[in-house]
Amino acid sequence: MAKRYLIIFALLVLGNASIAQSAKDYSIQISAKVSEQPPQIILSWDSIAYATSYQIFKKPKNSSSWGPAMAFLGASDTMYVDNAVIVDSSYEYKMVALGVQTAYGYIHAGIKAPAIHNRGALVLLVDDFFIPSCTNQINQLVRDLSGDGWEIIRHDLPRTMLDTSIKNLIKADRQANPRVSAALIVGHLAVPYSGYIYPDGHPDHAGAWPADVYYAELDGTWSDNLVNDAGATRPQNHNIPGDGKWDQNFLPSSTELQVSRIDFYDMPAFGKTEIQMMTTYLNRAHRYKMDSLNIRRVALIDDNFGGFGGEAFAGNGWRTYAGLVGRENIREMELINSLDDSSYQWAYGCGAGSYTSSAGVGTTNDFAQNDVNGIFVQLFGSYFGDWDSQNNFLRAPLCSDVPALTSCWAGRPNWFVHHMALGENIGYTAKLMQNNNTLYTPGNFGTRYVHIALMGDLSLRTDYIKPPKNLTVQQTNDTTAFMNWVQSPDTAVLGYYVYRASSRYGNFQRISPLLTNHNFADHNFSTGTYYYQVRALKPVMTPSGGYYNLSIGALSDSINLVTNTASVALAEDSKEISIYPNPASHHITVGITGTAAAKATVRIVDITGKELYAADKQLVRGTTEMNIPVSHLPAGVYALLVETQDGTLARKWVKAD
Repeated sequence: MAKRYLIIFALLVLGNASIAQSAKDYSIQISAKVSEQPPQIILSWDSIAYATSYQIFKKPKNSSSWGPAMAFLGASDTMYVDNAVIVDSSYEYKMVALGVQTAYGYIHAGIKAPAIHNRGALVLLVDDFFIPSCTNQINQLVRDLSGDGWEIIRHDLPRTMLDTSIKNLIKADRQANPRVSAALIVGHLAVPYSGYIYPDGHPDHAGAWPADVYYAELDGTWSDNLVNDAGATRPQNHNIPGDGKWDQNFLPSSTELQVSRIDFYDMPAFGKTEIQMMTTYLNRAHRYKMDSLNIRRVALIDDNFGGFGGEAFAGNGWRTYAGLVGRENIREMELINSLDDSSYQWAYGCGAGSYTSSAGVGTTNDFAQNDVNGIFVQLFGSYFGDWDSQNNFLRAPLCSDVPALTSCWAGRPNWFVHHMALGENIGYTAKLMQNNNTLYTPGNFGTRYVHIALMGDLSLRTDYIKPPKNLTVQQTNDTTAFMNWVQSPDTAVLGYYVYRASSRYGNFQRISPLLTNHNFADHNFSTGTYYYQVRALKPVMTPSGGYYNLSIGALSDSINLVTNTASVALAEDSKEISIYPNPASHHITVGITGTAAAKATVRIVDITGKELYAADKQLVRGTTEMNIPVSHLPAGVYALLVETQDGTLARKWVKAD
């Protein structure tokens, strides 16, 4: 133990020695304003005193590389106007400030960025310890996930089940349904351990760390016959051949899935049972998704390390919070005392640590004795990144009675959360960080290590809308299922979309255009059992621009629809086009959503009207998708045309370099 405390003291001394250099000095705080006429994204930032020049890079959201810099700016510049943008799209920017040291900043900016209707299929792994005590809350979680665009595949499992067996379930689900893109663990199901690592820099902590990424990485090789070390102070970190702990320090290959865990095991400091803490957590997560919590779009940073030799851990906040809440809404304050007094949507705290504390930030007991009014919490310090320990400090924020909903160990490596400003969920960010190598810099020590984990519900987003409710459906004749609902009380809602699936929590497909009333008639179905959802659409402006946000869906009861095919007349068709990604570099995925089957010709033309691509396509009811390679096309603006017997629909898209 003496060795451990000497190392902690050394960390404190080193942190204080470099604290004169602030983590803020290694970060560029970028925000954006946008214009539709003409289309522009205007980036702005606070100048950095030592900067001699700036570079700006730009890429489509899903591109895996930045390419060369698009702009070189002088030391006095604090604004850049990008005119090479279009409405209904988004772009990712990286800024680099050069000088005696280097600073970085990131933002995901857009002009009316499209809403995300479908997020894939999610494997929900429920610890059956919570059945039946938390059945109502878990069922509500399932409804909320489904209403947010996830298809749900649920397994209730004993906590004695081996990690290998759990992973085999996930792999089987993915093989049966390629849409599987996430796994959410509810409870203390098997915690995989892996590697011989100590990313906190303490040799007495070297060994296997918790590695939930094992469940997310599906095609790599995991072995248990190489590492042979039992020197760590904590026995759980010991790793010897054949003990069920894996050898890998790094991901064998990139993760295919988002993964996170909601786990309150072995947290006696809170004086509550696991069931009580799980019930409270799921209830407040639901209230947050219903837009029923008073959340201030403000961020807090509590930095007790400073520059720390250039690692600048608190840069996790400074680099990206400006695009989420605005530079003017970032506060440098004590984390626990401030969160106890008022709400902050984002909170970052770092300081020399133990399993149950972070110097200058607080202790697990502090979390137990104070309210924690922060939704997304990021923490960093020694030891507690090894989160499967008693009264663990990283898990502590989620055990409170007030809404702290996610927590992550952000510093080794760094996290970049800027995508959440335009509607992405935090699990999307977690997966990017687990797979990050050099795309987002500085990554700091530990990139692609197996310890990178997210605590809490991976589906959580920054903006929610009060949803519609009381969706009812009835069949009025052989050709019509008529539905109505109570509108959202949010006065900024533009309208509603209706979705349909053949199972309660299945793959809901959009079947309507944007509706401005609160009823809809579905004319295109065959005999079967169906479920419907309706979601409200609202434009949201953030310090990163604007996007269309969707509420959690109101779900109907099941309805058995019967069609007399002899008397069904083809209803008037209605179609919409989506293009993803946009801008695109290598290929585009075109989604054509319609209320009736039809034959179509799909064309790509340039701005002169020259045809560059044409293909015939049989469209189905609902959504038809097709992938079109575009890497051979020069950079520029193009139109995609969908021609049917009812007319031609067109959509602009951009080919990136």
